[in-house]
Amino acid sequence: MSLGDLLGLLFLLFFVIIPILQGLSRRPTPTPPVFPEEPPPPEPPPEPRPKARPKPRPKSPPAPLPQQRPEARGPEQRPSLERVPLEVRFREEVEKETPLLQRKPRRLVAADRESLLKGVIWHEILKRPKGF
Repeated sequence: MSLGDLLGLLFLLFFVIIPILQGLSRRPTPTPPVFPEEPPPPEPPPEPRPKARPKPRPKSPPAPLPQQRPEARGPEQRPSLERVPLEVRFREEVEKETPLLQRKPRRLVAADRESLLKGVIWHEILKRPKGF
């Protein structure tokens, strides 16, 4: 017997004959599944959470008494400005009347607290995994 024949017999033994014998020995007789006599009672649904109550608004300062003179009122109690209705004008009229205002260029990155926090969160989401 040559070395090639021995390797062929070992291959046949390990990868063909032994798996067949294991498959034949693992066939127990099938047993029907056993079901419980009564199913367990269904779980009660979770109780709904109470709705959050709205926060009360801070009370507005009281209106000044009509007996007081306007000069006697403090700076906090000055009368409110009267509302003036807005004028409706078409774009062509507005462009003809006033030149375009020079706006500041928008910044690409905002530096406020909320934007920084969102940036940190997205950085954590998009970074490469540790095991990569």
